[in-house]
Amino acid sequence: MEQTIREWLLEETNPEVRLRALKEYVGLPDDDEQVVACKQALLQSKIYERGLRKLKKDKPWDKYDAIMSFAEWGLTRDDIGQDIDEDVFALIESTGFKMLCGEPLLLRNLVKLGYYSESIVKNEIDSVLRLIKEDGGFGCISTNKKMNDPRKPHKSCARLTVEYLLLAAELHLQGYPQECESALAHYFTKRNIFYRTDDMKTPMVDVMLGTFYPPDPIKIGAHMIVYALRTLGVAPESEAMQAGYEVLNRHRLENGRYILTASKSVPAFKAGDVGEANKWVTLYASMAMK
Repeated sequence: MEQTIREWLLEETNPEVRLRALKEYVGLPDDDEQVVACKQALLQSKIYERGLRKLKKDKPWDKYDAIMSFAEWGLTRDDIGQDIDEDVFALIESTGFKMLCGEPLLLRNLVKLGYYSESIVKNEIDSVLRLIKEDGGFGCISTNKKMNDPRKPHKSCARLTVEYLLLAAELHLQGYPQECESALAHYFTKRNIFYRTDDMKTPMVDVMLGTFYPPDPIKIGAHMIVYALRTLGVAPESEAMQAGYEVLNRHRLENGRYILTASKSVPAFKAGDVGEANKWVTLYASMAMK
């Protein structure tokens, strides 16, 4: 079964999936001839052309989606070329990284693209990671006092904390471990990943039990969450990871492929049809179980 899934993920018809799988699932280096050839195919593809057009648009959220797309596909700033730098730094200058609830996911994608070497990115990451709360999560950023009165204690926001989990996982994967890793991992493992501490049958956020993809700042699926925890070293045999695998396997077909349960009406990139077997979900689930 594993070999069949591997062959499906590595099909040349989807160079964006193939590249990410070659690099992270198979574990090939950037200079491997298969990786180099796949990059060339991706950079000449229509999906990349659409991503590049989106990057060049004026609206910040178009640039945000393009950056996320390139990161998900396994590309780096060096692969794309210096043209991306102008747009990345323009986005940073115009927003100060503060894109509503989307900052930690933006930072994760910038790290994945190779921007952690830039002091402006590294300094921002150092700054925001220091905001971790005693419970291991991150607080709501809303200025609406009905939602987030600074005079009153608040629990961490699960949606935002998932983004920080992805950021920490990517930093770890790139060889930049952070002090907050164990606290962040504990935030989820003490909840069997998805559930309220006062009711271990009720999810903190319903979307976490599905396979929503591509990720949205407030909608991230089980496959990415379990993958991030595995990246941070949470043991597969642990109670929490077993609970995560149980949720993932609700969406597993008999042939070993996983289905996509939901997506945005206008996603950052076309990743597959809802309700059908999905290479991206299957890739993340496969990496989560390694």
